[in-house]
Amino acid sequence: MKPKKQSISDVFSEYFKEVIYGGIDGIVTTFAVVAGFAGASLSSSDATQMSFLVVMLFGLANLFADAASMGLGNFLSVRSEKDLYQVVRDKAKAELIANPEGEKNQTINIMVAKGFSAEDAATLTSIYQHNQQYWLDFMMHNEKELADPRGENEIFTGLATFISFMVFGSIPLLPFMFQDSGDAGAAFFLSSVGTFLALVTLGLLKWKVIGAKFFASLVEVIAVGGTAAVLAYYVGTFFAL
Repeated sequence: MKPKKQSISDVFSEYFKEVIYGGIDGIVTTFAVVAGFAGASLSSSDATQMSFLVVMLFGLANLFADAASMGLGNFLSVRSEKDLYQVVRDKAKAELIANPEGEKNQTINIMVAKGFSAEDAATLTSIYQHNQQYWLDFMMHNEKELADPRGENEIFTGLATFISFMVFGSIPLLPFMFQDSGDAGAAFFLSSVGTFLALVTLGLLKWKVIGAKFFASLVEVIAVGGTAAVLAYYVGTFFAL
């Protein structure tokens, strides 16, 4: 029987955490660069154009560098988690083989602690002994308390973070890239509006994908991202020209 082909929605749901995480971080990181120039007192058109140039140069450099850093960081994190899980799993498997009675008693104790009677726990443990892989999965989850990361794809996880960071992180920079008037105040206003709308979009994505309450999903993402963006603004103004 062929495995069921995943839809785009299923794939998006699988990497939703990376989309939200990368998106919010991208928005806040680049908005912090923009905010560094928001309180500038510009006395000439030359200074204004230089400010726009600096925002774009620093913003784009920061955007690419941080997106790559986060993507590679997530890639290495998942790879390391899988390596650690495999090491612990190999040790747990060796324990099942070397000391089956001791592991049987541990399994019974775990089940009793979870509410099974001693008799039912012993019966279930005896059944588990006939399926070593299932028994091993049980011990990894309940004794070692480790989630199984083997189904995660570290390449796609890293790419999802990178792409989300790049897409959402570019939004605060767009007014400085396409604004012809050279008005720094207007550019910052449009950047702030774009940042807010980007956070709203992430909130709507959260609501749509996980099926949470509409208002709660929207407010949570806007509140978290907005708070970080406001802090970035006030920190950035300390470095204003």
